[in-house]
Amino acid sequence: METETFRKMKPIIITLLYLTTFGDVKLDTFEIHESCSAWFHNNITTVEKKKKTFMSNHYYHTYKGKKVIGYICGGEEPQ
Repeated sequence: METETFRKMKPIIITLLYLTTFGDVKLDTFEIHESCSAWFHNNITTVEKKKKTFMSNHYYHTYKGKKVIGYICGGEEPQ
């Protein structure tokens, strides 16, 4: 039933934020046909860092091999 509802939804624009090798932020924008949280949960991989350091995050997120630092969905505030 839930999948059927999302098929009838208008496409939502999602923008993934990546940090480049040189420290710049790169944006990758495309359409999705499900809720933002469902898409993020189904497509973004959470990876635990092997080498943990004090005062740093122990996990990072990836999409198609790129480290994702956040996302903007449907024009809302970045997550």
